[in-house]
Amino acid sequence: MALPESAKQSLVLYGKITKRHGLSGEVKMFAFGGHPETLSRVKKVYIEVPDRTEPGKFILSRVRTQKNTAILKLKGVDTPEAADGLRNLNVLVERDDLQPPGEDEYYWSDLIGLQVCTSRGETVGEVRDLIDSGGHDILVIKSSGRGREFLVPFVKRFVTAVDLDGSVITVEPVEGLLE
Repeated sequence: MALPESAKQSLVLYGKITKRHGLSGEVKMFAFGGHPETLSRVKKVYIEVPDRTEPGKFILSRVRTQKNTAILKLKGVDTPEAADGLRNLNVLVERDDLQPPGEDEYYWSDLIGLQVCTSRGETVGEVRDLIDSGGHDILVIKSSGRGREFLVPFVKRFVTAVDLDGSVITVEPVEGLLE
């Protein structure tokens, strides 16, 4: 089922399906924010399918959690083969179905695409992705001017400000971080 273009703005990148679970079509999903239990209040998710322009809508039949992952039963996905077809695909959730992020918390989808500058005003690049390292998230910053990527831990020591309205993240240019 295609999602209207206007609704795409309201989706939050929530996690990634890592593998199937069992034989009934369940899938295991890694939650990027580390809180898979929040899906227990959600009735539907959207999954980015590579050959489709719009993410597919799936009704959640059941959600269970195991540590930092959720085991999802999606309506219409009833075989191991169907579950295997969803492996490594991103899971999105409607923003209105989630609680707002707390202070100094951000949805990954809100950070991707922001410009990154140093506290001295130098342009570093654009946030292209984030990596969950277990202890904290890492910004993947693509610098077109320098032709390379930088990995910056998303912690206060390095990230001194996030201005969502201004679409800018400010980082402290600690020696060795941006070289």
